[in-house]
Amino acid sequence: MRRLFTPSRFARTAAVAVVALSTFAMTLSPLGNLLAQDKQPAGQSGSAVPAATDPVVVVTIGSVNQLTQDLNYLSGAIGQPQFGGMFAMMAGSLTQGIDTNQPVGVLVPLIDGSPEPIALIPTSDVKVLLKRHEDKTGPADELADGTLVLAIGANTVFIRQVGNWAVLARNRNVPDRAPADPSAALGQLGSDYDLGVRLDMQQLPEAVRDSVIAQLRQGFDQAMSRQGGEDAESSREYAQRSMDQLEQMIKQTDELMVGIDIDSKGKRIVVDLSFTALPGTKLAKMYASQQPIPSAYSMVVRDDAAAYYHAATSISPETVQEARAGVDSMLKMFAQAVQKSDKLDKAEADDATEVVNRIADLVLESYKEGKLDSGALLLTDAGSMKFVMGGFVSDGNEAAAILKDIAGKVKGHGDAPDFEFDRDTYHGVNLHLVSAKVPAKDDEVRKIFGDTVRVHVGTADKAVYVALGDQSLPLLKEMIDAAASPASSASADLVSVEVNLMPILQYAQSVEANDDIAAMIDALSRADDAGTLHATSSPVVNGQKTRVVLGDGLLRAIGGAVRQAQAKQLQQQNTGGF
Repeated sequence: MRRLFTPSRFARTAAVAVVALSTFAMTLSPLGNLLAQDKQPAGQSGSAVPAATDPVVVVTIGSVNQLTQDLNYLSGAIGQPQFGGMFAMMAGSLTQGIDTNQPVGVLVPLIDGSPEPIALIPTSDVKVLLKRHEDKTGPADELADGTLVLAIGANTVFIRQVGNWAVLARNRNVPDRAPADPSAALGQLGSDYDLGVRLDMQQLPEAVRDSVIAQLRQGFDQAMSRQGGEDAESSREYAQRSMDQLEQMIKQTDELMVGIDIDSKGKRIVVDLSFTALPGTKLAKMYASQQPIPSAYSMVVRDDAAAYYHAATSISPETVQEARAGVDSMLKMFAQAVQKSDKLDKAEADDATEVVNRIADLVLESYKEGKLDSGALLLTDAGSMKFVMGGFVSDGNEAAAILKDIAGKVKGHGDAPDFEFDRDTYHGVNLHLVSAKVPAKDDEVRKIFGDTVRVHVGTADKAVYVALGDQSLPLLKEMIDAAASPASSASADLVSVEVNLMPILQYAQSVEANDDIAAMIDALSRADDAGTLHATSSPVVNGQKTRVVLGDGLLRAIGGAVRQAQAKQLQQQNTGGF
């Protein structure tokens, strides 16, 4: 629910990443080249070193050896080892003369107000490197100070040897701004990740940030001017809020980092994302207020889970305020969409709108309590599936009232589910049942749930619970018991999510045998993990960091599916040949 009704941190951070990459692309554009060359014509030495900022953007690519090992592992894990071999062969022929143990990097400082990319290539003798590729690039000229000049098409590149590194830039004096120790400038970003990007937004002058915002708003206005129809106003209002949030991110972002590493030693892929806001800003206060809290639902984090979701964090009044405005816009769009639906009459559309409004109000009232605490757990084995979820709400009685209101509104419809309220009580939690017949045509659903889907709903003063199927009811009671004795200390994470593919595939195969699933299970059985995807989000000073880990088993399961698909395609081709 939080993703639906609060500003999406990931979406807003991704938007900043897009702006960052756009800025970097601008530095490489012909227009950027012309602007820079106007400031310092090519071939002129100049008497003064141009004024420069620290890098606005740092981009690193792992060392050749690191990339070769990692891509060999990845291509082997997904069952396509030829791709790793192709990369190794190409790297061997193209990187002669480069130190294969050092990363490659690009720094983009602002020099005299213009973005100027500086490429850093690890080589002890750039002249030898250029000589080896002279048939592709042509010969380089050497200036009096030792700077090499290479013409590549319409572009001119200035190259200088700095220790064991070659520094490349598009303007004569820019190499003067290169760091004395390039390896230190690339730092952990270059050694920890196959691909790393770090953005220092505050190095961009305010005028540049305002210009980016103005261009984005111009595009927004043009898009909205083409928006017509009855829902144009609500769509514009919702889009306007998104635009305002993006502007806030651009102005108040301090640093953004994205790192991707294919970890051949650890047999996994790691994606790291961290974001910090400028100290003292509204955004920084919002992030600072999000801290892990002791949870009543931490029992969902368990080793035998096929999947789990857990969130336990404090919520600031500023976050609630932003969420309220966003929800209002979404509700208007929903109401208009429902009213236009050809599957509902006006009374039904009004009923649906009323229910959604009440759910939204309950969610926001719960946020006003200053916390989010919830969990969901999926357990599977051959022939058995159990799913439960639970969470804090400000008023569980209102949740029960909403469910009863839904029952009243759908009563009389031929395909409406049956509702049984207050069937039982367990440790202060009222248990209700919602059951619905499964149509005979839905054979796959019947194999899982039988001819009737039964959903148990529990409501307490400050909690709501859901269990899918009668077999999940004991697990629901286990969750209620655990919630009665919340954890005494908080986790390090705000949110944690894990999916283990093996037990899910085994359950699916027990329901209905499938060759593709069998191939994935076979590949998974040879992996070091159960096909795990694990994601966590945790706080940092004025910001947040997120890590996503794809385990070896998940990659091998993908490889099993790919090989199975290739085998089917080959079989079809052979069959067609006859």
